Amino acid sequence: MNFTTMLHLHLLFFLLVLSIFTTAVVSDPAGNLSSPYCPTYDCGNGVQIRYLFWRLDNTTSTQFCGYRDFSLTCSDSGEPILTLPTDSYYVKNISYDDYTLTLVDIDIVDQPCPRARHNLSINANFPLSYSSSKDLNLTFYFNCTSNSSSLESIECLGFSGMRSYVFIVGEEMEDFDLLESCEEKVVATVMEEEIISVENLSSGFGGAMKKGFVLDWRSLRDCGECEARDGLCGYNIARREDLCFCKDGSMSRGYCKGNYKGPKALYTLYETVVYKGPKALLSLYETMTIYKGPKALW
Repeated sequence: MNFTTMLHLHLLFFLLVLSIFTTAVVSDPAGNLSSPYCPTYDCGNGVQIRYLFWRLDNTTSTQFCGYRDFSLTCSDSGEPILTLPTDSYYVKNISYDDYTLTLVDIDIVDQPCPRARHNLSINANFPLSYSSSKDLNLTFYFNCTSNSSSLESIECLGFSGMRSYVFIVGEEMEDFDLLESCEEKVVATVMEEEIISVENLSSGFGGAMKKGFVLDWRSLRDCGECEARDGLCGYNIARREDLCFCKDGSMSRGYCKGNYKGPKALYTLYETVVYKGPKALLSLYETMTIYKGPKALW
């Protein structure tokens, strides 16, 4: 057997083991585990709130089960609310299978002609991100002095001779410098499927905005070892320390004892794939298989 064939066999074995392990580890954080410390809630609109999310209210104790940034409050009307750095949003759906949640800007819910008030910028270190497969960005130019027959304005947002316009990002008119003639530019995110069905963007964008947009979530690196050992992450507010809630009802500051799902080397692989990317994975593969042999995995 030549070296190339051996290399291919090693890589195939490596990827097979990795796929089995990452499926087991990554699927658990979506809420398939349970603990007495991690209850399930419903604010009233039918959206189930469970790990990784948790309910924040006046009765919240000094510790909670869930990710620190995933606290939800309940509105008087029974809607769960997620507060992000720029604004607050109604949570219309949480898919624990797809790792997604659908949000609607509270500011525009009751507006007959919704006006996007701000951009939503998400920090790269934040465990939420836009869904590249489901979202689409719209660019709004508000209070413009330009007036051209080739540009269709948003009638319901026009006043005192000022006009406003909306475009799908990347499809703006190149012949006009709207930044020069408009007071404000705002980028808002909507679901692409809602825009596809709109015949006229200038009059139909409002319905898409009220349907909201989708965010994906990912596992937190700090929770990796806890979740890999069948635990659920939490936090003690008073002590400012991370917690791990275990299936047997116990709680620890690190991870659950005796529940680890596989060899330590495999957890290293999981961390590499999720947090460092394919180049680091290749480097780890070369180290563990080419130079040390497949047995290095154990």
